[in-house]
Amino acid sequence: MSFRWSTGLIGLWVTLTLGVPFLLISIAGRALPADLLTFVRFALAGLTLLTVMAVRRGLARSVADVAGLLRAKPGEMLAVGLCSAALPSVLITLGEHHVASGVTALLLAGTPIWIAVGTHVLLPAERLRPRQAACLAVALGGTALLTTGAPGGFSLWSVLPLAAAVSYAAGNLLVRGRLRRDDALTLTCAQMTVATVMASPFAAAHLSRVTWRPGPWLATVLLGVVCSGLGWLANTVLMQRVSAVRASLVSFAAPVVSVLLGAIVLGEHLSSLQSAAAGVVLAAIMAFGVLSRATARPSARREVRVILELAILGFLSEHAMHAYELRKRITVLVGHVRPVSDGSLYPALQRLRRQGLVTRRSEPGSGGPARQVFELTDEGQAELRRRLTEPDELEITDRNKYFVLLAFLHLLPSRRAQATVLRRRLEFLDDPGRGFFVHDDRVLRQDELTSPFRSGIQHIARATTSAERAWLGEMLGRMEEAPDTAS
Repeated sequence: MSFRWSTGLIGLWVTLTLGVPFLLISIAGRALPADLLTFVRFALAGLTLLTVMAVRRGLARSVADVAGLLRAKPGEMLAVGLCSAALPSVLITLGEHHVASGVTALLLAGTPIWIAVGTHVLLPAERLRPRQAACLAVALGGTALLTTGAPGGFSLWSVLPLAAAVSYAAGNLLVRGRLRRDDALTLTCAQMTVATVMASPFAAAHLSRVTWRPGPWLATVLLGVVCSGLGWLANTVLMQRVSAVRASLVSFAAPVVSVLLGAIVLGEHLSSLQSAAAGVVLAAIMAFGVLSRATARPSARREVRVILELAILGFLSEHAMHAYELRKRITVLVGHVRPVSDGSLYPALQRLRRQGLVTRRSEPGSGGPARQVFELTDEGQAELRRRLTEPDELEITDRNKYFVLLAFLHLLPSRRAQATVLRRRLEFLDDPGRGFFVHDDRVLRQDELTSPFRSGIQHIARATTSAERAWLGEMLGRMEEAPDTAS
């Protein structure tokens, strides 16, 4: 099955498991207090995922993998367990007692919007475009109407699912930014374990309030095993496969499922104002999704264009030069990856001129026609600094793109900004999940490879990485001792 089809099926499953929980929480909440329901839900999810892991890897190794991830990244796992599981679950469960499940789902559908806001700080490569920002404003306006359009006007209880959406967004960004290379099954099981431990002291205090009714307990089992266990696993896989914003876009379809189930099973109905607001929110998020799909995964051709533009801006920042000299310099820097022809250079220069980043002037040639000399404008200098300060993920992880970035990093006026880029590269090199070959979801060591040529790849990569890590450590040490200015 192709990557696109498998990702689409995962997205469909996530949509269903995001829409059903609101109904199940409403039913389960009739027998279990909010904090106890949270504990049981995530305990069941953790056991489900551990069972899946044990079938695939064996119980001992599964437990060791989860424990190893918790030891290796305790801060990240504590944060993602709180933001993606424990906190929003409590907020949603409390809100379900006072807010219709359909309204709760619609408020949570705004999660992509809050993720988009967070990308400006955490994931610059996925930052908002002007049209996406317009969709954000419309969606936020619809959300405000949705929380005030219920009979009786605004209810403070509506703030709970809204806060849960913000919490989900924080967890999503954390997975995408810091945990995307960890094994999805191990990561989700560890996440459920953290959430269960967090909820346990609060759950223990309310054991006496439990009532043993089959309907609510069946809903709790389905909520834990299907939605929080298998559904959360699928959601983690989706977040690791695509951008943070795109992964969250499945949430705009979940309210449709939730509203239909709320109306059919619970007899809930939205007011006319809430229905209109729901339409506004969903339309804005769908438009946001279309725009995000168009920009979230650039084509290979566009990626090459971006690197070429960075090289042009970088070399012209050093001094003005004509196209022939510029092409020679860029060819020496990146020509071993992709030849730089006039057919690619001149269109790139024209794009940068139209954007006001580059200007062109004529100067007399030596015994021939006038030559066209290109130089950087003030806007071009500012754009170069922005690109150097906020490189996207591929410019850190892809060696060829990273070398182009590194070639001009000295042009940043701040050592602190330079060090931030170098630390991102060092963090990538230190990732234990890096490697070329895997077996049973585990990266193989060099001594486990039977092919001498594959072993050679690992040997060369290890030596190169060791040398680069040593250089990065030396550079960062020197930067810490120097004032915050670049030479």
